[in-house]
Amino acid sequence: MVVALAIVAVIPLANFIATSNSRTLFLSRSNDADWFAAMAESPLQTGDIANLRELAVRYQELYDTPVFVVDVDSRVVATSVSGVDVKEEDIATALHSTLAGRLPPEPPALWPWAAGEMIVSRPVVNNGSVLGAAVLRVPTDKARDQVQRGLLLLLGGLLISIGAIIIGIVRPITRWVLRPLQDLDNATHQITRGALDTRVSTDGRAPELRRLGDSFNSMALSLHQARQREREFVADASHQLRTPLTSARIHIEGLSRLSPTARFALSDIDRLGRIVQRLSRLAGSDRPSADAEGNEEPLDLAQAVKERLVGWKAVYSADDLELIIGEMVPGGVAPELEVDDILDVLLDNASKYGAPPVEVSVTRDGTEVVLSVRDHGLGLGSRDLKKVGERFWRSAHHREMPGTGLGLAIVRSEAARVGGRVVARPPIGGGLVIEVRVPLIDDYDA
Repeated sequence: MVVALAIVAVIPLANFIATSNSRTLFLSRSNDADWFAAMAESPLQTGDIANLRELAVRYQELYDTPVFVVDVDSRVVATSVSGVDVKEEDIATALHSTLAGRLPPEPPALWPWAAGEMIVSRPVVNNGSVLGAAVLRVPTDKARDQVQRGLLLLLGGLLISIGAIIIGIVRPITRWVLRPLQDLDNATHQITRGALDTRVSTDGRAPELRRLGDSFNSMALSLHQARQREREFVADASHQLRTPLTSARIHIEGLSRLSPTARFALSDIDRLGRIVQRLSRLAGSDRPSADAEGNEEPLDLAQAVKERLVGWKAVYSADDLELIIGEMVPGGVAPELEVDDILDVLLDNASKYGAPPVEVSVTRDGTEVVLSVRDHGLGLGSRDLKKVGERFWRSAHHREMPGTGLGLAIVRSEAARVGGRVVARPPIGGGLVIEVRVPLIDDYDA
C-alpha cells in the first residue's frame, strides 16, 4: 500500500519534469524561429535569398540545428542542409498550421525512451499576409538526457522515501508483530534446557498469537506436571522398595554361610539396592555428597568383571553358548561405576542378537580402561553403528525379538556418569564389538 501510494504520487512529478524540459527547449527555439521569420520577410519579397542561406548555415554550425525557409507554396527557398522533405509527417503538419496563419501546438513531453526531432515553425508575415515559414529541426538528445537524469533523481528519492517509510513505520510494526514469536522461540529453548516452568505472556497479543501462546503454556504445564509425577513416582517406588530389600538381605545373609548360590543372590540384592539408590538420586533425593564419593577406593574393573562372569558362565553354559574370558588388565576406575549392570546388558545382548563365541576382555588404552564385549554375529551397518545407545532404538534385524531398546542407552548413561563413553565398531572377522571406555584413575595401585 505504501509503495503504491508513493508511485501514484511520483507519476505527476515525472510528467512535470518531462513537460518542463520540453517547454523550455521549445520556447528557446521558438525565439530563434521568430528571428529567422523576420530575417526572411525581405528576401521572400525580393527573391534575393543568398544572405538568408548563409544565415541558415551559420546557425546550424553554431547550434547544431538544421533550419530552412519555405514560401507560401511550401517550396524550400533557403536551407542549411540539402534533402529537406517537406512531406514528412511532422514537418507537413507544422507547415499546414503555420502557412494558415496559426501557431502550431507545443510538442509532446520529451521522454527518454522516445526518439525524434522537435519541429519548431514560425510564419513569415508582411502586412497580415503570410509569405512563407521559417522551420527549425531541433535535436532533442540533450533534452532527453536531462529528463532521464531528472527521472533517475526522482526514482532515487522515491526509493529513499520508501526506505524511510519502511524503517520508520513498517519495521517497528514488523518487530511488534514478531516479538511474540521471538518470545516463544526463547521459551522453547528454555524448555529444551529443562526449565519446564517457563511460560510466555499472552497479554496484548493478536488473537492468533494469543491462542498460540496459550497452547504453548498448556503444553509446558503438561510437561512440567508429567515430569513432577515421574519424580514423585520414582521417589515413592524407591522408598517403598527399601524396606523389603533390607528384609530380604537380612534373611539371605543367614543363608549365605551355607550356600554359594545364596551368596550370589546376596550380590543381586546389593545390586538392587544400588539401583534403588540411583532411582532416588534421579528423583532428586538421597543424593550422595561429593566428599562421601571421593573417600571411596577406586574399583578394579578387571576384578569386578571376573567376579560377575562367574554367574554368566553358568548362564551361557546352560544355553550351550561359548563365553571366552580374554585379557584382564587391572585398572582403577570410579567406584560408582555399575559394572554388573553394564556387563549384564552387554552379555544379554550378545547372547540374543549376536552369535557365539562371545569374548570379554579388559584392557588399557592410554588414559582409559576399556571393557570390550565381542560377538560373532551379523554385526551392524555403518548407519546403525551411529545410533547405538539411543533410547528405544533397535536395529531393523532385531525388531521382531523381545526387548525395549533401552539396554545400551543405560550402558551409555552409566559410562557417561563417570566421564566415560560407549563405542560400537565392526571387528576384523565380522561380528560386533561394544567398548565401554572409562577414565583410568592414575593413583590406582594394582
